[in-house]
Amino acid sequence: MPDVGRILSASAPLTLASVARGSQPLVMADLARAAKGRAVFVAADDAAMRAVAEAPQFFAPELDVIEFPAWDCLPYDRASPALSVSARRLSALYRLQAARKGPQLLVTTINAALQRVQTPFRIRESVRELKPGMEIGRESLIGLLQRQGYSRTDTVADAGEYAVRGSIFDIFPSGLEAGLRLDFFGDELETLRLFDPNTQRSTGVLDSHLLLPASEAQHDEDTVKRFRSRYRE
Repeated sequence: MPDVGRILSASAPLTLASVARGSQPLVMADLARAAKGRAVFVAADDAAMRAVAEAPQFFAPELDVIEFPAWDCLPYDRASPALSVSARRLSALYRLQAARKGPQLLVTTINAALQRVQTPFRIRESVRELKPGMEIGRESLIGLLQRQGYSRTDTVADAGEYAVRGSIFDIFPSGLEAGLRLDFFGDELETLRLFDPNTQRSTGVLDSHLLLPASEAQHDEDTVKRFRSRYRE
């Protein structure tokens, strides 16, 4: 195989032939660590994507790997994408906008690369980092959760739901296996705790949490109006 420096300094596209599938993670890790910008690997399917994303954790732990999967359903299908898949996609899109602190490798698939995504502004607008001490109004938080696609219930039991009880917000957010309990004093967020949706008991404390939408589709008034008008057409 050609030297990594020769590959990175090439003025025309190169083809690396006969690279065994088991060697692809090592090759991509070396390229990502040597590259000045972000390295991107487009896999043929989810299995190949996961292999390249997981392997560098052992021999290149300093490499920041971002995994951007495709939906687990077909476009225009009656089934919606799984909440966990949407959470991984939105988290990846949000991380791609942050400043890189070191070598970075984006791993995705052909299907994911062909799908349309939200604009960078929409991603920043719909994602909110929660930390103790921050101030956010009750109605502002409810509006944010509704725009993110969460459904309001009396008691949170399933992913994508939230409940309000006085100064306490219970949310089952995207990307978490447990519920998130926000305890407010006025408009100030005092604590972030994890809780078990089955028992409703707190199980731990968090220093911060990146609140991701429950859906990639925006649920604001303008989006709903646009969908209705185009659906009629």
